[in-house]
Amino acid sequence: MQEISGQNVGASQHVRPGRRCLICASGPVGDPEALRPLLRPDDWVVAADGGVRLARRLSLSPDLIVADFDSSAKQEHKETVPVAVLPVKKNDTDTMAAARLALDRGFREFLILGGTGGRLDHTVANFAVLAFLCGQGARAVLADEHGWTEMVLPGKHRVEAAPGMKLSLLPYGGPVSGLWVKNAEYELENAMLTPDFPLGVSNEFRGADPVEIEFNAGILQIFLSKD
Repeated sequence: MQEISGQNVGASQHVRPGRRCLICASGPVGDPEALRPLLRPDDWVVAADGGVRLARRLSLSPDLIVADFDSSAKQEHKETVPVAVLPVKKNDTDTMAAARLALDRGFREFLILGGTGGRLDHTVANFAVLAFLCGQGARAVLADEHGWTEMVLPGKHRVEAAPGMKLSLLPYGGPVSGLWVKNAEYELENAMLTPDFPLGVSNEFRGADPVEIEFNAGILQIFLSKD
């Protein structure tokens, strides 16, 4: 195992445009095969501590491991994989530290697996990772066997139709205002979503056209989920 400090794993590598960072976190995944269609052959794979076990279940070889070894043991990690060793007492979660390191390397597209289920506070903490990456101009998707979620900033967005999936739109960290939703079963015109009323839960696609979303203030969290 090649140990390197977290500070030294940053912007030394040129990232090919369009290449994605896949972060494997240590949350429970009951059916890893359901995640396999989400993988890309050229993903740059980071295992966040115990996420090395998920990477192994997906037959992935991590390019980097970020860990303080509170959810995995050093002997679990292959000697040929660089490890950014984190202090046990730190402000960032392992997943947030992995996101920061990949962002420093130039990645602007992220997929996080193993970031839901298990402890509810860990899931909510990973929503904060999505918000951080969104605020840095990156696209980050958190996915599990039941669907995915991402956060978007004001502007125009499209969600491709996915038969059998529910579309939910929820505000993150405060109100979302000036919201228009078109081509969905339940449309909105110049609406406001607030964190204390889940108005945007369980919308449905109407036909094969993508749902069009536009809003002018706030952070919108998009969920695509199946029962």
